[in-house]
Amino acid sequence: MFAITDGSTVNLDPNNGPIQTWTLGANRTPGQANWAAGQSITLLVDDGSAYTLTWTTLAVVWKTDAGVAPTLNTTGFTVIVLWKVGTTIYGARVGDA
Repeated sequence: MFAITDGSTVNLDPNNGPIQTWTLGANRTPGQANWAAGQSITLLVDDGSAYTLTWTTLAVVWKTDAGVAPTLNTTGFTVIVLWKVGTTIYGARVGDA
């Protein structure tokens, strides 16, 4: 499991492993690095102190939560799966941990 270092610029990179954790230190807008078609990550996000993620840079197509980015759980982790098909990154909230 790879722990993402929080910062003002964070790129989600599948080369860091299939399961990644991220504790937010502020509201963030993740970017992407090294995504190829067929790659995926399971991302466990701890919202820190009620921080949020804005997904505009990744342009994720959400397949759950009525097609919008999920609201992060205020305790523990929100579990999100991201995968790339062709040039599109898809996402789904799979639960809380």
